[in-house]
Parts: sequence; structure tokens; C-alpha cells
Amino acid sequence: MENGVLFNTSDGVKVGSGGTKGAGDVKRLIPGTPGKVTGGSSTKLGKNMFEEMGLPITTKRTPYQAQHIIPKEFRSHPVLQKIGMEMDDASNGFFQRVPDADISATSRHKGYHSVYSNFVRKKLDEIDINQNISMIEKLVYELQYKLRLLQDKGLPLYMKDDYLENELKKIKKIGMEQYKIERMEKEIATPVWKRGGGATVDLWERWYNK
Repeated sequence: MENGVLFNTSDGVKVGSGGTKGAGDVKRLIPGTPGKVTGGSSTKLGKNMFEEMGLPITTKRTPYQAQHIIPKEFRSHPVLQKIGMEMDDASNGFFQRVPDADISATSRHKGYHSVYSNFVRKKLDEIDINQNISMIEKLVYELQYKLRLLQDKGLPLYMKDDYLENELKKIKKIGMEQYKIERMEKEIATPVWKRGGGATVDLWERWYNK
């Protein structure tokens, strides 16, 4: 939910009010209390998202799973510790489709943490912790917003198991120069979610900076 509007997409559903919850009468962009990070339950996140959407918390999520936009593993990150954050607030959630069958269970777990989470960590590390809380909160909110937007565009969270092996075989067969040309043509003609290979930090970085 952005400014009171609920968005539904073919690849995911996202909700979140943002800017309405905080300590005392102070309105915050990131719900929570300075110096205190709470939450970290995907189940509770999903329930909060359903509540935000006006649906019963018993609603089945299949084939979607609730994911934290700012992953729960960053609860102890200095930036989040300084501003404080409720990790399970609906504004930090995204309903993502369960990965396709050609992505193994190992990749669904490790691929998420090694690519998406590494990218988020990189962006959190780039924030100057010496700034005041309101400025840091604004930067985290902007990060959260962009991450949600890229997930909505269909940017992959997982790397397919055989992607690198297949790409190396292709380079060996047609040569690096021809490979670069074909990759460029593919990027121009094909939506990002249909290009194959899955997630890489470089892919997220390039789309984040567009």
C-alpha cells in the first residue's frame, strides 16, 4: 500500500501503509521505535499484510509466500538499530510467488541470501550511520521502496543451479564477443524476468540505479 493504495500485480502482491506508526505522536516513514528492532517472523508478517488488506488472517497464501523486503537477518545492522524498526509491519512485506520447479530447494534458500540479501546489506552499509535518525530513516525508506518496486518488476531473487555452467558452455561455443552481442540483444528484447539465469548482485545493482 502506497499512500493508502493497495497494489496487486501478476507476479506478487504488496501492501504497506508506512509513515503512520511510531513512538508517541511522531509520525515515521519506517514503523518502529528508535534504538529498538522488533519482529522477524514471516508468519506474523503475512498476517499483518492480510490485516492491512482487510482480509482474514486465516486466508491461505498459496502459491505466495510472505517475504521481508528488508530481510529479518539484518535486525542487528547498525543502521536499523539506530532508527529502530518493526520488521513484521505490513509496509516491510511482499507476497512473492513460490519459485518455479527448476529452482532447487537449495537455491531457493541459499540463492535468496547470497544474492538479494547481499545486495540489501551492501545498500545498508552505504548509509552513513553518523547522520541524524530522520535522515537515515528517509534513506532506509527509499531503499525499501526501490526494493519493493524491483520485486514488482519481476527481478529474480534466486539463481538457477545450472546457469553459470550453461553460460560458460555458450561462451566456449560462440566466443566472448558474440556472447556479449547476444546478451545485449536479449536484454533489449526480453523482459528481465524472462531472461533466465536468476539473480545476481550485479543485476540488482544495475536495475536499482536506473
